[in-house]
Amino acid sequence: MEHVKPFFCRGILFDVMGLKGRMLDKGEEITVSDLKACLDRQGMTEEDITEGCAALWRTGWGETLWMKDNARFNSGEPGIGVSAAEWLAAKGISVGAADCWAIECVPNPDPNLAFPVHQVFLTKNGIHILENVRLDHLAADGVYKFAFIFSSLPIKGATGSPGNPIAVV
Repeated sequence: MEHVKPFFCRGILFDVMGLKGRMLDKGEEITVSDLKACLDRQGMTEEDITEGCAALWRTGWGETLWMKDNARFNSGEPGIGVSAAEWLAAKGISVGAADCWAIECVPNPDPNLAFPVHQVFLTKNGIHILENVRLDHLAADGVYKFAFIFSSLPIKGATGSPGNPIAVV
């Protein structure tokens, strides 16, 4: 982490909970079609996803369950699938973030795969991951594009770091 520079880039919120009108379920996969439907619902297009931007998706999992039903919160989660991860990676995002603890659907629809989105993002494309990000306030205000700022702690030898992501509108 001592080599990761601060992020200051465009942020894009995909309000999947708003699109579906409910909190997503454990193991529910967010697809490319879902992400495109979010853009359309939010008055945006794929061109709004610019190279280097941060893509964030709201499932409702964290805001509904964390510190209220921790057993259910920890039992699995909704999140993007491999196809959506590859689609976002092809757009050139620098950060993928979500309001849940692993950003991807757990359990995975393919029982032979364990955390494949982490592999697509981190290992194959160098895309950083932020987990348990609070997104409900952005969605409540209808904020889907913003300046995204994040600086990790430069912990020598670490592969992760706490931090405080900021959306400037």
